[in-house]
Amino acid sequence: MSKSTQPLVAIVIVNWNKKEMTGNCLKSLKMTSYKNYKVILIDNGSTDGSIEYLKKINPKMIILRLKRNYGYTEGTNVGWKYALKNLNAKYVCAMDNDIVTVQKDWLSLIVSELEKDPLRGIGSGKHTFQNGNLQLPYMGADRKDDNKPAKGKYEFVKEVSSFFGPAIVIKNTVIRKIGCYDENFFYGPNDIDYCLRAGKAGFKLVYNGHSLSVHIGSVSGLSPMKDFIYLNQSESMMIYSFRYYSSLGKIAMIFRQLGRALITRRAPIERITNNNLLFHWKSLPKRLGYFCISLVKALNNYSSIKSSSETSKILK
Repeated sequence: MSKSTQPLVAIVIVNWNKKEMTGNCLKSLKMTSYKNYKVILIDNGSTDGSIEYLKKINPKMIILRLKRNYGYTEGTNVGWKYALKNLNAKYVCAMDNDIVTVQKDWLSLIVSELEKDPLRGIGSGKHTFQNGNLQLPYMGADRKDDNKPAKGKYEFVKEVSSFFGPAIVIKNTVIRKIGCYDENFFYGPNDIDYCLRAGKAGFKLVYNGHSLSVHIGSVSGLSPMKDFIYLNQSESMMIYSFRYYSSLGKIAMIFRQLGRALITRRAPIERITNNNLLFHWKSLPKRLGYFCISLVKALNNYSSIKSSSETSKILK
């Protein structure tokens, strides 16, 4: 497709005090052969000089500065709404700031598949970690392949039910019909929830294993180690389980999150070993309190989709 026939894609990236990581993502995007795209950077109240640093890497991108850290989901929604209202973008790409594109045609491959059918609403490619191991690409993929060598695996196009998506491309018709991410999720698994909502609304999801990017992974901070992140992750995981799991699965998730108050993995993407376990003895009382708060909030919020106004969040 020439630029004149390429639909506009708005690539939305959320940053919070990760200027070098986000900078690497922006630098890698420069190789993209798809010409008709625009980057929208959402800065969640960074205090590390991110704006000035990142402007130098991509002076043409749109920067929306938020008043504080609203979390990944709300920040992404601000970008999506801007892209539809102000750019009339046909597609938005929700891209984690720890993505590194390694292929010129990564975006062209995904968009070309979505353009084949009006009901094809969401697309994603294949992602590996830095060591070349596979990040499980979609729900239904063999979990035995997760974090195993990716070379030669999952190199096909397939309609799936949902993605484990650090970079997913969404057609504007999906957003106009079902809305944006559910803001009850601070960070994850908002992407899987959104895919399932889109599928329920009649849209098709297309995995394209010929499109490859690298996902650094777990940049939100060895997140189980951080009490604040634990609070929000626990709520999100229980909301997700209350929506989609069986009764037994719901109970199992509650106990799993309770267990994470005491024990987590130092490196979330690595296997469970004695050296990778972290015990939260000192902060256990606080984390138990956070677990109770997250459980109550999950019970209250799982049945509704939250969407807030974006205009009050943006610094003028």
